[in-house]
Amino acid sequence: MTSGNAIFAIVNRGLANDLLHRAQQMGAQRGTIFLGEGTNPSRLLDIFGINQSQKEVLLIAVPEDVNERLYDMLREEFRLHKRYKGIAFSVPYRQYSPDGMPKTPAVREQDAPYICLMTVLDKGLGNECMKVARTAGAVGGTIINAHGSGVPQDFYFPLNIEPQKDIVMIVTQRESAPQIRQTIYTSMQLEREGAGILFVLPVTQTLGLYEERQQERRVSP
Repeated sequence: MTSGNAIFAIVNRGLANDLLHRAQQMGAQRGTIFLGEGTNPSRLLDIFGINQSQKEVLLIAVPEDVNERLYDMLREEFRLHKRYKGIAFSVPYRQYSPDGMPKTPAVREQDAPYICLMTVLDKGLGNECMKVARTAGAVGGTIINAHGSGVPQDFYFPLNIEPQKDIVMIVTQRESAPQIRQTIYTSMQLEREGAGILFVLPVTQTLGLYEERQQERRVSP
C-alpha cells in the first residue's frame, strides 16, 4: 500500500477497541488508541467546571478502497453523524519510498475542505488554548495527554524528567483555519523557545462535525 488515509475517530471512552476491531475486519492494517478529553462549548457547563468529557482517539491507517466503506460503518453502526456520538476525519498519507520520489501527489492545505490544527503545549495549557481558539471561531476540540522528549536525559542528572504535554486537536473549515492558527500562536506566545509547537494537517473527509450537522439541518425538508 503506497497511499491511503489516516483516519482519526474520536469516540466516547470505552468504544475505541470495538471500533478498531470492526475497522480491522474491513481491511484497516494498523491502529493506535490515545486517551483524550473532549471540550464542550456550553457556557453553563463552564460555570460548574464540567465542560469536558472522557474520550478515546483512535488513529487507523486505511487503504483507499476501504475508506468509503469504513465511513459508512461509522455512520450506521457507531452513529457518529449524531450529536455527542463523536467525530471522524481523514488525513491523506503517502508511504515512504527509499528512492525519495512520492508515489502519489500530495494534498495541499489550500486544496482540503477542512484543516486539523495540532498544538503541543505544556500540561495544563490545553484548556486555555481552546478558550482562545474559540474567540477566533473554533467550535470544539480534543485534548490528548502526552509526554515530551525534548530535554536530554542527563540534563537534570540523576533525575529522568519526562515533561507532561497537552496536544490540542481542532478540526475546522479551511477558511477559518488561518485566523484560529494565528490567534493560538499569538495568545499562547508560541514564538518563545520551548513554549510549544503548532502544525496543520489537510483533512479531506469528515463525519460528525458541528458544521456538518448544521448543513444537514439546512438542507433537510
